[in-house]
Amino acid sequence: MTDSFPGGIEGAIDEQGLIADVGEGVSVLHIEDDERFADLVSTFLERQRDYFTVETETDPRAALDRLEHADVDCVVCDYDMPGLDGLEVLERVRAEYPDLPFVLFTGKGSEEIASEAISKGVTEYLQKGGGTEQYAVLANRIEQAVARYRAERQVTRGFHAIETAHDGISLLDEGGQFIYVNEAYADITGYDREELIGTHWDVLYPAGELDRAYNEMIPAAREGEWRGRTVYVRKDGDTVDVDHRITFTTDDTLICTITDVSEDEAVREELSLKERAMDEAPIGITITDPEQADNPIVYANDGFVELTGYAREEITGENCRFLQGEETRAEPVTAMREAVADAEPVTVELRNYRADGDLFWNRVSIAPIRGADGDPDYFVGFQEDVTERHAIQERHEEWIQLMRGFGDVLSHDLQTPLSVIRGRVELAQETGDVGHLEDIDEPIDRMAALIEDVAAVMETGELVSDEAPVDVAAVAEEVWQTLEVGDASLALDDGTPTVAADEDALRRLLENLLGNSLEHGGDAVTIRVGGLDGEAGFYVADDGPGIPEAERDDVFTPGFTTKEGGSGLGMASVAQIVAAHGWEIRVRDGIDGGARFEIVDVEA
Repeated sequence: MTDSFPGGIEGAIDEQGLIADVGEGVSVLHIEDDERFADLVSTFLERQRDYFTVETETDPRAALDRLEHADVDCVVCDYDMPGLDGLEVLERVRAEYPDLPFVLFTGKGSEEIASEAISKGVTEYLQKGGGTEQYAVLANRIEQAVARYRAERQVTRGFHAIETAHDGISLLDEGGQFIYVNEAYADITGYDREELIGTHWDVLYPAGELDRAYNEMIPAAREGEWRGRTVYVRKDGDTVDVDHRITFTTDDTLICTITDVSEDEAVREELSLKERAMDEAPIGITITDPEQADNPIVYANDGFVELTGYAREEITGENCRFLQGEETRAEPVTAMREAVADAEPVTVELRNYRADGDLFWNRVSIAPIRGADGDPDYFVGFQEDVTERHAIQERHEEWIQLMRGFGDVLSHDLQTPLSVIRGRVELAQETGDVGHLEDIDEPIDRMAALIEDVAAVMETGELVSDEAPVDVAAVAEEVWQTLEVGDASLALDDGTPTVAADEDALRRLLENLLGNSLEHGGDAVTIRVGGLDGEAGFYVADDGPGIPEAERDDVFTPGFTTKEGGSGLGMASVAQIVAAHGWEIRVRDGIDGGARFEIVDVEA
């Protein structure tokens, strides 16, 4: 019967007892409380087999914890250790991993220990001592144990696949009697499995088909294989059309495979519908195979191809991490890796890269597709481009921050015209001279313009709307006329530029810069406005006390002020307007050590 299971136990070990496919490597967990001896064992084992990887734990409890999270092919364990001895470790390993190779490698040997180890399921029992040749023996025992373990696991998977196959599968002996039938075979024929075992195959054939079976099908199968369509008689007397395949093994065992034609066509139609639905889904869909090395993609739909920009042949066989790059954060990647390791569903959002290098936000949902034994046979992944949603969310957050800052600085900017209005009204009330009220038209107009600015910002989400050529000197002169300047003076350089700007926003900027110089420079401060030499932009400078270098980085921070009772919002307003235009501002020494603000990267 061995021939009916290609690649079985014998096929996994070569003539010398070595693992045929060493490309996978062998991971050994060595539990040994003596660190020096543990290092020696690791060195010799890895010299004996270059595909061995030996990890050592000196604490048996820590070793058991590691076993839960590491992919280990074999455990090599000492007997006499503090906390837990080797037999106690063996007992706990067997409770969780009944078939994992376990070698008890101990210097304290006795028939009693050996007997108890065997009763608890030890794979190999080996005593330390005798020189370096013991490591060659240990390496050989590990190698053969792992080979058997992998081969048995392969056979188990193969048998499980036969048991759960959609097709009916049966084995018959030389006399034509059933010696094995899977569940699907019994379902198609209508018999219980136990009823068919020991029964001759001719019970399933109507009289008209028996001659064909003996004269055509069996002879062709002995020559290699027979395929075709036949009619079976079910236990209840009904007939069923089956696609039929029979062949013989070298030991004369007959292998028979059948498929219910009507059911198969229905299944094919259902699978075709599902496959079309997956292929045409507006999101990316992938299926990966955890039984293969590195859990590669074995299916990718058209949506995934379109989403990533990679050709299907570039995708198949790759792990999904090929979409990751420098901007991919570690947290969602770790969450996906841990969920796959634990066979649990997970949903994350992370930055991925398309084939052309473009970044996009990918919403990834992964779920295991479990087999009858509960273990994941595959993982299905759904990928959706959510870049636009992230952009909307980022714009929303920026809007919130903009409104918070804008509200503060706007209230500050309103104070100047409001103070003028209050002052003129008070003078008119005190003196009875209504002429003072003539001077409030301009600040009222200014407040009206600021209110319009508020409406524009609320509507567009931008501090700067329409930009047009604006003469900086002309606007500075207009602003100067609205300020309480006392004995201060304003000088405008001939080279003061005309710039592309939102005129109302530029006026607010100059109000704050000129007002700052008046506020800090004293009664007779001199202020100069002009163009920059060799670069596009303009400056506002004064001969006041200046700004210490240590404070220049903080001067535009909302709330920062050096004046008692100051709001610290004037310069924050300037910074907002500069940034909204795409300009930059820097602080330099001004006239005779005063302050100088330079606005650069300005479009002339």
